[in-house]
Amino acid sequence: MSLQVDDTLCIGCGVCDFSCPTGALEKTDSFLGLFRIDPFTCDDCGICIGKCPERAIGPDPEWPVCQDRGCPLHSKRLAEYGCAIWQRQCAHCGTTMWTSPEGTEGCPRCDFGMAVSCPKSNKIDFQVFPRRFTIRASDQPG
Repeated sequence: MSLQVDDTLCIGCGVCDFSCPTGALEKTDSFLGLFRIDPFTCDDCGICIGKCPERAIGPDPEWPVCQDRGCPLHSKRLAEYGCAIWQRQCAHCGTTMWTSPEGTEGCPRCDFGMAVSCPKSNKIDFQVFPRRFTIRASDQPG
C-alpha cells in the first residue's frame, strides 16, 4: 500500500506538500489546489497523513509499501540493502536503484543479478528516456 489523496476531502491547503520529505505530492489543479501523491516518489513515511487537517490522505491498496509488506528489502535476506526510492532509476529496465551492503549502487536485476526488485517497477511503462516513466494505463484508476 502506498498513499493517496481523497479528492472529495482535500481542501488544497498544501500542508501535506510542505511536510513531505521526498516531494511526492504535486498539485493536480491550479485553481482548487488539489494534490496527488506520486507513488514512485512516496516512501510511505506517513508524515503527510498526520499533517492533513481534513484527513484526506489514506492508504492506496494498489501499491506496495516501501520497506514493509510487499517490498523485498523488508526481508531478512535483503535487509542490508538500501533503496534510492525512485530518485535514480536503471537506464535499462527502469526499476529503482539499490545500494548493496558494500556500498555499491546498482540495479537489483541488471547489476546485481537478482530475481527481485521494487514491486512498484511492475507498474511502470519505462520509455526510451531513463528519467521518464508513466503508470501503465491498465493500472490507472477508473
